[in-house]
Amino acid sequence: MIAAICVVVTAVIVAGIFVAVRLAKDGGNKNDAVGYTFSTEGFENISDIRSLNEEMAVFTDYASGKKGLMSLDGKITEEAEHNEFSVVSDTWRNYRYIADSPRSEYLLLVDKETKTVTSRQYHGLMSPELIPCWHEEVKHLAWTDEIGYAGEVKTSEVSLAPGLYPVANSLKEGAKYGYVSHILRLDIALLYENALDFSDGLAAVRKAGKWGYINESGVTVIPCGFDSCSMVDAMKKDCAFSFRNGLAPVCKDGKFGIINKKAETVVDFSFDRIIQGSGGVYLALKDGSWGLITIKKEMMPVETTTAAETAAESGEVVARGSYTVKTAGSVLNMRKEAYAQSDIVAKIPNGAVISVSKSVPGWAYAKYNSFSGWVSAKFLVPVTETAVSQTQTGVSTTAG
Repeated sequence: MIAAICVVVTAVIVAGIFVAVRLAKDGGNKNDAVGYTFSTEGFENISDIRSLNEEMAVFTDYASGKKGLMSLDGKITEEAEHNEFSVVSDTWRNYRYIADSPRSEYLLLVDKETKTVTSRQYHGLMSPELIPCWHEEVKHLAWTDEIGYAGEVKTSEVSLAPGLYPVANSLKEGAKYGYVSHILRLDIALLYENALDFSDGLAAVRKAGKWGYINESGVTVIPCGFDSCSMVDAMKKDCAFSFRNGLAPVCKDGKFGIINKKAETVVDFSFDRIIQGSGGVYLALKDGSWGLITIKKEMMPVETTTAAETAAESGEVVARGSYTVKTAGSVLNMRKEAYAQSDIVAKIPNGAVISVSKSVPGWAYAKYNSFSGWVSAKFLVPVTETAVSQTQTGVSTTAG
């Protein structure tokens, strides 16, 4: 009997060792659901991660407590040797990212492209002196300070691409939020307790303390039933994440998951935190360990693209210079990267003139107002050709 018990105990111990070795070999990979994997490999020395913006995150080194930067797919771009990172906005919607670093007695600017700390010092305002709010009595967007009304906002004073932008009716607690268009008209009423930017055709809004999503017509697409994601965002005290590539991390009953635009669960609500990602890869915390969620390709939403954008991917390379946008009257999407499924940076009206600095087959990297990104070269006409066309035909190329 004793011998039999010893054999059973030995077998259990051996099995436990085998499982431990297997997990170590797998680098913490866990197939928690059919549609995704979660791996903690490479995150062993990280104690915390916070979102800084929709391109980079701040991580904390477990041993030193110092902070560094990483891209949202977990690649470290700035080593953990800094005291803190934060976001400032010295004018409306002009966000800067700064580091409190031992390299300098002054705050240092972070380069958004490389996601690294530069040697450039920041001496600007920590918040705007004036912020536009919707003035309900006079029915226009007004510059507002701590005292109140400080004059009407003119379209010439702000540079906004076509689209919708969140505004509040005051700077005080309990303010109501809605959306103005780029011509500063109130297009979505002041119905919400908080509201964030549109992305991927939807915007996060808060009602009765819960977050949901509306479309650009102001229709509620996903009811307000999710908790704030503020614990993983270094910028906002109360926030939600945007949709990207048809997916968004959300929090419910203290647990995080990922949903699609139909509010269907793509990643189950078993994570302690999930940070905004892109292309199906997300930083996440589970059971005390940080790692990467990778959603399997077959579970990714199918992106709808125009035939013209799809055709553009095999088009010609365009030269540097100024071009006029020529569509059938609709806007031209400016995208973050040179492919049709990439996130939309701005919407450029027909007839607008843009400046192209480089190109790849079918796509041109252009600047429009304060925005830069990739546009389909199919809809670009050199400014010289446009001028000739106007002279011969008298046809206007102003935005439609």
